[in-house]
Amino acid sequence: MKIPAGKTADSRAFDKSAAEAGIPSLILMENAAFSVYEEVKKVVSEHKFAKTVVFTGNGGNGGDGFALLRMLRDRMPGMPLFLVVAAEFKEANKIPENSAWQNRMMMPENVQVIDFNDICGEVLFVDAMLGTGLRSEISGRIKDAVAFINSYPQDRKFVISIDVPTGLDCDTGEILGEAVKADLTVTMGIYKTGLFAGRGAERAGKIILGHISAVQDNKRDSGYFVEENPQVTNVETPIDGFKNKNGHLLVVGGEIEMLGATIISAKSFLACGGGLVTAAFQKDFLPFIAGKMPGLMLVGNEKIADEINKFSSVVIGPGLSEIPFDFSIFKDYEGTVVVDAGMFDILKENEHLLDFFKDLNVVFTPHQGEIRRFLNADKNEPWISLVERFPLEKNHILVAKSHATFVRNTEKTVIVPAGARALAFGGSGDALTGIIAKETALHGLFEGALNAVIRHRAAGIELEKRYSAAMHDIEKLVEMIGVTER
Repeated sequence: MKIPAGKTADSRAFDKSAAEAGIPSLILMENAAFSVYEEVKKVVSEHKFAKTVVFTGNGGNGGDGFALLRMLRDRMPGMPLFLVVAAEFKEANKIPENSAWQNRMMMPENVQVIDFNDICGEVLFVDAMLGTGLRSEISGRIKDAVAFINSYPQDRKFVISIDVPTGLDCDTGEILGEAVKADLTVTMGIYKTGLFAGRGAERAGKIILGHISAVQDNKRDSGYFVEENPQVTNVETPIDGFKNKNGHLLVVGGEIEMLGATIISAKSFLACGGGLVTAAFQKDFLPFIAGKMPGLMLVGNEKIADEINKFSSVVIGPGLSEIPFDFSIFKDYEGTVVVDAGMFDILKENEHLLDFFKDLNVVFTPHQGEIRRFLNADKNEPWISLVERFPLEKNHILVAKSHATFVRNTEKTVIVPAGARALAFGGSGDALTGIIAKETALHGLFEGALNAVIRHRAAGIELEKRYSAAMHDIEKLVEMIGVTER
C-alpha cells in the first residue's frame, strides 16, 4: 500500500489542515503520544525495562513527550518515569496557547526530573527533543544529550525517537552535527523522506507510522509515497506458455572482463519467468564467451540493428565502457530499455546520446555514485536532491538504488524501504536490472519497475533468512529471485 510521505513543509501543511478541520494541536499531540505509548508498551513487554527516561525539547516533539509521560503514569503505574529537560521553555512561550507548554504543565508530579548524567541501569529512552523543523546543526545541551544517548551501552538501552531522530534533517536524511541513533522511530501523520534518504535509515531504526487522526487533505500532494509492507505481485505462468511468449531479452555486453554482469542480468531475467536471453558483444569476443552460460544466445553488435524489434526488452550498460553501436537503431523500438552501470559514464561524456532515448520507454537504474557522476554533483549535495533533479521524460522511470530505493517518474516518487543488508555487494544491482527487464513487460513501466524493486528486496530478505546478512553470493541471490516467483 502506498502511503503519503513528504518533507517539513508537507508535515506542517498536514497539521495545518487538521487545525482547519477543527482538530487542535493539543489533540494531535495527545494522539501522537498514544501512538508512541503503543510502541513503548510492546518494547517494555518484550525487554522488561525497569525505567523509562524521556528527553524533551520545548517544541511540538517535547509536547508529545510530556503527554507520553502522563499516559505512561496512567497506563503503566508501576514503571518509574524520568524526565531530562534538554531545552527550557522561554518566557515568551509559557502561554496557554502553546500546546507543548500546556502538556508540560499537565505532567504528573511523580515524574522525576533528573540530569542525564544520573541515569544508570537498563533504560528505555524516548527521544522527544527536536523534530521536523531542524535546519541547523544541534548544539549545547541538546547535543550533549544526543551524545549521551548514543554512547550509553547498547545492551542496556532501547531508543525510541518521536517523528524523526533528534539531529536528523527531516527532508534529506543528513546528520546535522550529531543525531540520535534510534532502534525505533514513530513518525507522525505522514512518512518523512529524510527517514529513507541519506543517513536516515541508519539513525531511524525500524520506522512506524503514528496515526494522529488528522484529516487528510487530498489537495496537498507532495508527490512522495512510501510502499508500506511491500509485497511482490506475481502473474500466473500460463500452462500454454513458451519461450518467446515469456519474453526475449537482449543484453548489450561490454568488456569481456566484465562478462559476469551480463550473465547476472540474464540469469535474473530467467529466474523471474523470462523465456530467452541474447547477449550482444563485439564479434571477436564471441568465441571466448560461447558456452559460459548454457542457454545464453550470442550475437555480434553489428547484427543488432536488423533484429532489434524481436526483443521485448533491452538491457544496456553492465560491463560497458564505450559506445557499442549507433543508437539510432532504437528509433522505432517499442519495448523497454533498461539503462544501467557503464551507460551513465558514457552518457555523461556523450550527451547527444540522450536524444536517442527521449521517445523510448526507459528505466534508468543508477546507484549513488553513478547518479552523482552523471549529474556532476557536488559531493555535499544530498542524495534526495539528485533523485529529484535527474532529467526524465514522461515515458521514463528512475530507479535510484540505495538502502531504500526511490522509484520516480515525472509525477510521483515511491520509496521502497530498506529490507535486506544481504544486498550490499557487487552484482546485486545487475540482478535488479534483469528483474526490471521482465517486470516492466508484465506490469507496465512504473508498476513494473516498482514490482522489480520489491522482488529484488524480497529475494535479499529470503537470502538473509536462509543464510545470513553476510551471504554475498550472487548465485544464491538469483536462486532467491526464483523463490519469489510463486
